[in-house]
Amino acid sequence: MSAVRVHFPGIAGFNMVFGRSQAEVPRVILAFVFQTNRPVSSLPSVVRIASARRCPLRKLAELAGFTLVELLVVIAVLAVLLAAVLPIIARARVASDRVREIASARMLAGAWQQYAQDAGGALLPGYKSGLPAFDANHEPIAAQTIGVAASRWVWRLAPYIGHDIRSIFVGDHERMLRELEVSDRSNYLYQTSVFPSFGLNSVWLGGDENFGGFNSAFLTTFGKFYASRLSEIGQPANMVVFASARGQENSPVGGVTEGVTEGYFRVRSPSFDTRTWSTAYNADDPASWGNLSARNGGDIVTSFADGHAESRAPETLDDMRMWSPNADAKVWNLTPTGG
Repeated sequence: MSAVRVHFPGIAGFNMVFGRSQAEVPRVILAFVFQTNRPVSSLPSVVRIASARRCPLRKLAELAGFTLVELLVVIAVLAVLLAAVLPIIARARVASDRVREIASARMLAGAWQQYAQDAGGALLPGYKSGLPAFDANHEPIAAQTIGVAASRWVWRLAPYIGHDIRSIFVGDHERMLRELEVSDRSNYLYQTSVFPSFGLNSVWLGGDENFGGFNSAFLTTFGKFYASRLSEIGQPANMVVFASARGQENSPVGGVTEGVTEGYFRVRSPSFDTRTWSTAYNADDPASWGNLSARNGGDIVTSFADGHAESRAPETLDDMRMWSPNADAKVWNLTPTGG
């Protein structure tokens, strides 16, 4: 045990050497002060400094009945447990969001099937101008906002989901819908038609006028390349109808511009008349993978023509037989002879 030397100011040449631990010095010095009737102000500066620099954790440990070492051990254990638990919580949240999104995709597939049944087997047109669409009050959509909003599937399929638009804005995407709900009516109707959480395989199912659908000249050249009836889908359990989507669009809320926006009304296949997808999924470029979004822990929630929905890795959807009823190979392009 090392000795401690303490110098008392005001007492010339007076030094004390203690052959004891430094922690005992203050008690011995106080005893000296009381025995010599010296004022407290004469306490050596070393005592005051030691008191001022005392570790706050030591005081906490003493109040709790622990030693400082024991308290530090507890803190270290808690830190390790927290580091282990946080990833588990994050994975649980991703799993929960995936389950909710799968349920929404399944509901949409059911609504899509019900539309076809009510229409005598005819599929919902994927994207077409001049079709009627109504809100929950049966007011025409085209009369309340830009007419193109009625061309998209959202408001034409809305009656089959009870006009529950919130059910097709899932996960973090719900925040955008809440902000749209307090915007003006015209903006709400238009933006919800553009940015649902799911995109429809409209080019190959129901027809899309932006990709040759309902165009007599295009159909003359390429033949009837898209399904317009349920009976024209040979393998409904393997035919993509809706999928998690995103767009390279200006966000309608939050002041975000020229960025990736979760949600988009259309998803596109790996090929059309030429290859349209890149060689790999790119999280920063929606168009690189047909506007599909792997937001569910790296997976894409997809619903199929038979009504079921599941979560799939992006690369498993790179198969034209899952997109076009006419495709007979994984790699397939539309040709002027119809395929």
